[in-house]
Amino acid sequence: IDKLTKLIELREEQKARTIEQINEVEAHMKAITAERTAENAAFMAAKLEDQQAIDLLMAARDAMAKFYKKNDIAMGPIQGSVKGVFAQQEPEFSVSADQAPDAVFSDKSKRKGESKDIVSILTYIIEDLNDEIKNG
Repeated sequence: IDKLTKLIELREEQKARTIEQINEVEAHMKAITAERTAENAAFMAAKLEDQQAIDLLMAARDAMAKFYKKNDIAMGPIQGSVKGVFAQQEPEFSVSADQAPDAVFSDKSKRKGESKDIVSILTYIIEDLNDEIKNG
């Protein structure tokens, strides 16, 4: 009888430890589920912000392109990537680098290269945001 009583006590003790472990696991599952839900909500909010930024940048790029097309200002081809955008050519001075230029105003297409660069940068940012959404 003593042997059976000790076996019963052992089994009761094992049962209590198992129930405690089950409760710990359930609490841990609730905690990680709440954490995952919060992380997912943050991801979805960031994804929505990225998509809104893409829409805004595309509207800005299209508005700039439309302005230059409307005013017959040639910008040249726009690259999908901005590799080399920052490689600008140094100016060549015909007289002296220190001589002040004449005060002559330029025509509307004078800064077409800069506008092309801006449109290229907008395109690059849009592509980068799209990649972030795909790989996020």
